Amino acid sequence: MKRNKKKYLIVGMLFVFSGKNYAAGLERSPQQIDALFESGTYAEVGYSYISPNIMGKDIRGNNISDIAGSFQTANYAVKTDLSPSLRLAIIYDEPYGAKVKFEGTNNFIALDIPVADANTRVEVESKNITTLLGYNLNKNVMIYAGPALQELEADIHLRGLTYVVNSGYNNNFDDIAVGWVAGMSYAKPDLGILASLTYRSEIKHKTTINEDVPLADIVFGDHYSHENKGSVTTPKSVNLNLQTGLNPTTALYAKVRYVPWSDFVYYPPILKSSTEAALGKGLPLLNYHDDQTAVEIGVGQKVMPNLTIAVSGLWDSGAGDPAPTLGPVNGYWGVGLAAKYSVNKNLNFSLGGRYMWFGDAKGEVSDGRIVGDFQNNTGYIVGMKISYSAQ
Repeated sequence: MKRNKKKYLIVGMLFVFSGKNYAAGLERSPQQIDALFESGTYAEVGYSYISPNIMGKDIRGNNISDIAGSFQTANYAVKTDLSPSLRLAIIYDEPYGAKVKFEGTNNFIALDIPVADANTRVEVESKNITTLLGYNLNKNVMIYAGPALQELEADIHLRGLTYVVNSGYNNNFDDIAVGWVAGMSYAKPDLGILASLTYRSEIKHKTTINEDVPLADIVFGDHYSHENKGSVTTPKSVNLNLQTGLNPTTALYAKVRYVPWSDFVYYPPILKSSTEAALGKGLPLLNYHDDQTAVEIGVGQKVMPNLTIAVSGLWDSGAGDPAPTLGPVNGYWGVGLAAKYSVNKNLNFSLGGRYMWFGDAKGEVSDGRIVGDFQNNTGYIVGMKISYSAQ
């Protein structure tokens, strides 16, 4: 029995990297809930640095230098047992985001306004707090559920010939809304098995959206409000995690994530009404063509009594080609390497990294025009985590 317990603990050691991505749509985190499955009292603090490199050409062949700014994210989690069959976990992450700025001489730069405001640029940030209660139906099966509180904010500026009459468009909002999470897990420690299936609901943000719309100035004159109620809904998702011990020092794991990004459409109210008046059809600011499937497969090896190393392969389908100029990549292939060092029986330090080769994509605006071509791009992520556990 001691041998099997050790095998199961090694499986748990595989999740040494916080799992940040530069993935389909606006996604920056796969929203894992691994802390819920830890034994006893558990806490972790994680940090990631994400550096994508995305370059291309506009429709006229002008060079577009790296548009994707590097950014940092954090994640935290605490977990405790409320009773032998009931556990509580609180998890913080930053699941959605974007940091894009066009520079140089190309169709995403306005020439008729001050330089400080001439760049197309986008910043999207999010914060999630997920609270989960897990209940053990028996020694193998657990069900869990709880609310997810989400803050979403965006600041968007469109400039240059790419956006024709709407060069000069501005959009910003900040809102907090609530969704929910539910799932089921199966564990069999004597075989080193842990499997979980988790569903996250979509979260609808109803808020005041601030817009400056050059087309509306033409269609409606000054007779429209720049502050109007609108909504944007972050998508639902499904995560499947599987892990098993192969022997006392080796374990195998797989993660699959599905997000229906093709359902995501953001219609700011004034942009929609002005394009409907001018074109007979309201246009969104942002939408995607395809759903995303992401897969990670890895193996972990305990190389020393206090050191475990894991390697993994990654694949992300992306959310379609052509892709919005907000993130003009079509998925990626990647590799990951991570290590976990046990300082003592309670304290652990983890370090990991990923390198990604992005799929080529045509850049598209919401009226369907192809406005750029982005090829041969890459990115990397480095992350660290400190965790504490006590039985």
